[in-house]
Amino acid sequence: MELREAYKWKVPKKGWAKLNFGGASRGNLGPAGIECYLHDDDGKELAKLAKPIGIESNNKADILALVEGLLLCQNRGISKLAIEGDSSIIINGLRKGFLPNWKLNAILSRALSLLKDFKKTTFNHIYREGNSRADELANAGANGRFIS
Repeated sequence: MELREAYKWKVPKKGWAKLNFGGASRGNLGPAGIECYLHDDDGKELAKLAKPIGIESNNKADILALVEGLLLCQNRGISKLAIEGDSSIIINGLRKGFLPNWKLNAILSRALSLLKDFKKTTFNHIYREGNSRADELANAGANGRFIS
């Protein structure tokens, strides 16, 4: 893959949906928000969510956003899911089954448990430039706005 490909958002494969997720924290710890959005294989937005989560770290915001996104997908009956986020820590945690921060592992365990409900999943890191919609919504959440 060329480096510039990691900067571009792409529609998921035929028959798949794509979940983009992200978190934002003003400071670290600071007012934080989460976001997630879901697209089908035609690029049509199926759902989006942004909300504040109080005073949290950016990593906790990211993992909480993933869990909210997985619940969103589960409620819509998605079976094949491409997961994409700009947090390499969270994406690597999904691949390895653990995070370096033990406080976040309980939340990761919840995410891994939710993943069992999907027929197929993939995990992909995307640079912030390719995940700009996610950043926009996460910042709205950090600013105290709810979007659904």
